[in-house]
Parts: sequence; C-alpha cells; structure tokens
Amino acid sequence: MASSRSRKFTLWTSLVLLILVVATGVAWKTGVLPMGDPVAGDAMAADSTAVAGAENSSAKADEDEEPAVPVEVATVERRAVAAFHRAASSIEADRLVDVTCRAAGRVRGVAAEEGDWVQSGQVLAELENDRQKVELRRSELKLEEESRKLERSRLMMEEQLISQEEFDTVQAAHDQAAAERDLARINLEETFVKAPFAGQVTRRAVVEGQQVAASEVAYTLADFTPLRVRVHLPESVAAKIAVGEVVKVETEASAEDLDATVERISPVVDPATGTVRVTLRLPDEVDARVGGFVKARLTTDRKRDVLAVPKVALVEEGGLRSVFVAAADTVRKVEITTGLYDETHVEVLGGLEEGWTVVTMGRGGLRTGTRVEVIEDSDLASLASR
Repeated sequence: MASSRSRKFTLWTSLVLLILVVATGVAWKTGVLPMGDPVAGDAMAADSTAVAGAENSSAKADEDEEPAVPVEVATVERRAVAAFHRAASSIEADRLVDVTCRAAGRVRGVAAEEGDWVQSGQVLAELENDRQKVELRRSELKLEEESRKLERSRLMMEEQLISQEEFDTVQAAHDQAAAERDLARINLEETFVKAPFAGQVTRRAVVEGQQVAASEVAYTLADFTPLRVRVHLPESVAAKIAVGEVVKVETEASAEDLDATVERISPVVDPATGTVRVTLRLPDEVDARVGGFVKARLTTDRKRDVLAVPKVALVEEGGLRSVFVAAADTVRKVEITTGLYDETHVEVLGGLEEGWTVVTMGRGGLRTGTRVEVIEDSDLASLASR
C-alpha cells in the first residue's frame, strides 16, 4: 500500500519537472527570458536604439529651428520732414509791477485781495490821512478868499481905482493860494494806493494797521493780456526764424500745444551767452499762469517729398545708424544715412529705397537672418485683450 503511494508521487513529480523543462526551453527560444536567443535579442535592441535615435534627431531639429520673432513694420515712404529747435522758458505777463506806497503812514484799510480783478485808478488801500484832509480844506478856504480879493481888484482896476502894481500883487497871492491847494490835494492823494492799470492782484503785502514807509511795496499787479514767452536762442537758430512765424509751445497747464507767434527778435547778440532773445506772444484767453514752465518748439528747416522712416525704427550704435529691413520671413540689418528729424520721422539720405519695409517694434535681439512674424493691428488688439 505504502509502496504504491510512493510510485505515484514519483510519477507526478517527474511529470511536473518535464513540463517545467519544456516551458523553459520554449521561453528561451522565443527570447522572452534574458538568456534567450542572442540574435533575437540583438534585433530588439537595435530596434529600440533606432527609435530612440529618431526621437533624439527630431528633438534636436526642433531645438535648432528658432521661433519667429513677432515684430511691427512700416514702409519707407516719401513725406515732409521738418527740423525743430527746443527752448525752455517761463510765461511772463505783459506788465507785472509792484505798486508802492507814495507816502509814509499807517494803513487804515485794504480794499483788494489776491486774485481780485481791478480797474485802472481803483483804490487798493488807504493810509490814515486826517491831517492831509484838514490841510486841503484850509488851502481851499484860503484860495476862496484870494479869489474874492482878485475879483474885487479886477473891478477896481477897470474903474482905475488901483494901480497895475497893486492888482499884480493880489493876482500873485491868488496864484500862490491855488498852488498850495493843489499841493494839499497831492498830499491827500498820496495816502491812497491805486492801481496804475487794469489787471489782477497777484500779491498783497500790507495789512490794516501796518506802519509803512514811502516807496514800500503794497501790492503786485499783473496785466495778463497778452502773455509772452521770452526764449534765448543760438545765433545760428535765430537767423532761421522770422517775425510772425507760428511756434508750438507746450505748457504744463494745457494738454494741447499752444500756437504762439514770434513777436520780436532782438537785433543784438548777448555777449555773455552768445544768444539772441526772441519774444513769443501767446494767444489771448489762454489757460496758463504767469511763471509757468513752458517748452517752445521752433521750426528751423523743412523739406518736402523726401524718403523717411519712423524714428522708432532706428538702431543707433555709436555714430552709426541702421535699420532692420524685413523681406519674406527674415530681416537684414542695413546701415543708413540720415538727415532732418521731426517729432515722428527721420529723413533718409541713403541706404534704403522707397517701398521697403523696416521693423519699428520688436527690434531687440534681432540680427541678420532672424526669422520674424509681422503682427498686424488686429493681432495686437487680440494680444492686448488677453
């Protein structure tokens, strides 16, 4: 019984071992196991190497091809170009004066404040003047008395009751009394501070109760019609402008440039600075303040129908100027010769031809041969909305 079981166990064990050997042999032949068929294994390795190489070549090709640089372009075209000279200055009033006290005394009252508009002869302040009023009244009474005497003397002279000498004495006394009356009026008038012309009060320097001296400043008065700007230009620049020309003036108070007119050009050169003073007149009713900083732009030369490119297209390196010319999908750097400059464009004297396209935006990092992609206005709007 035991022997029979032992034979069965041996038989099953042998069968299992045989199956394992067969299976191992099949796996080795098919190359599934590492120790499989060398030929099959080499073939598979070669295939893997080839695939990896192809992938690496594709990646390297992608890396070698630079992406296109987005740029904006403009066309070389003919237009008018003007040259300008800029000069800084400040706005001046037509008249800006200090109104002084003509007599010494104590301020009785002030009648105008800073910013007030006043008329010519209007009282701005009054000094204590009781004594001057009394003196004026006394002189007026004396003149009235002398006038009566003169009238009686004239009647008596007509009737030949007095001599010519006696009449002349009365006449002289009357004239003396009239002069004293006029002097008293002047003394009283000098106790009033009055506006010498119509304008606006820019400063009040006295207060009620203040003791002032003769010739002490009480007010500053300005006449703002018209306003002027005085600029000092090199003689070479002044020689290129004329009276009556329109000059653009930029102020801090106005968002738009003002059209000033060249009113006067000095006939002499300042020996200390070597400049010529040019007076510009601003338009009436201008929104600007006296003393405000301004920049004047004077046209010194103008050319019409010349080749020009936008100033933003220029690439300046030392003393050389160049632009990037776009052709197809690449650019090339071209050195150019320039002439006049205005606010937006520069005259091209050589190096470019009409109709060529130059890069205006996106020049950073460009070099000859760089691939570019021109961005249209619609593309810019799309980028801005993102």
